Amino acid sequence: MPVIAALAMPPSRQPPALPQRSALLAGPRGDFTSSIADNHRRSEPSTTRHHEGYDELHEFDQLIDDVRCALPARVDACVSFVLFENDRQEVINAIAQVRSRTVTTHVVIIDNSVPPMDLSFAAAMGATVVATNQNIGYGRGHNIALAASRGRCRYNIVMNTDLQTQDDVIGGMVAFMDRHGDAGLAMPRVRYPDGSLQRLCRLLPDPADIVARRLLHRTKWGQEKNRQYEFHNWNYDTVAEFPFLSGCFMILRRETLDQVGYFDERYFLYAEDLDLSRRIRAVSRTLYNPDETVVHEYRSKARPSLKRVRYAMVSLSKYFFKWGWIVDPERDRINRAAIEQFR
Repeated sequence: MPVIAALAMPPSRQPPALPQRSALLAGPRGDFTSSIADNHRRSEPSTTRHHEGYDELHEFDQLIDDVRCALPARVDACVSFVLFENDRQEVINAIAQVRSRTVTTHVVIIDNSVPPMDLSFAAAMGATVVATNQNIGYGRGHNIALAASRGRCRYNIVMNTDLQTQDDVIGGMVAFMDRHGDAGLAMPRVRYPDGSLQRLCRLLPDPADIVARRLLHRTKWGQEKNRQYEFHNWNYDTVAEFPFLSGCFMILRRETLDQVGYFDERYFLYAEDLDLSRRIRAVSRTLYNPDETVVHEYRSKARPSLKRVRYAMVSLSKYFFKWGWIVDPERDRINRAAIEQFR
């Protein structure tokens, strides 16, 4: 497979919205994607801004067309990875382990590294490789694969490269979704490398949950708040429904994505999985499958940094501005339903 490169844009300008997505990204409470095009239409015809915006949209239109042309006509699952200066061996392992004995798959790699990595080895392994020539963000990167694979797969799988899968997890998760036709999103059991459980099935957060986790996690109140947020009263051994499933491994029904849209690109890093989980939960079930297991290194927790904290706080602020900080009746209703299933 060839390496597909996007033309570099000046670093001072934000990359444009991906094409054909005005109804496919932000969901019912966000029209920012369509507003980009609308702003250009409202501009005076002679302005430079109009022509620059058109060129940017055309550039990404062409990029997605190029990716689409490189994809197989039809597979069961299109698996996407977004890279930023990743270890070569980790990428090799990630590609190799998504091959399935029972379903057909294709890998799309979006490289946000600057300069781009040498991923000729990935192309030689059969992956479609996209070099963006700039760090366009995690959700926006995956959206290239999601947009390009429309009509080419039954499921999209969004994965981190620091996952280790076991015993054809991909085939198992596809079979799980086939059995649960009312599910739009699912995730497997996730463990740390030492075998302990990662509690990644969660409630929709309110600001108090964030304060409890980030600032007051050593207090009795903070610990109790987090126990409810992560369902510590449940053993993670049964199929169950949760409004927020982690983006480290998401299997997404293609028809559901076409209905609710892709990742909201306002989130550069973090909260994009929360937002998409919530939008999918509004139209279908979001399920946890205990019968399949992946091992997750969880680098963001193992290697905390001020930059990561800043990204998280900015993204969570955008999330609360979108859905509501204190007053969010929909969040309260959805969380009550999730808690009630264990009573």
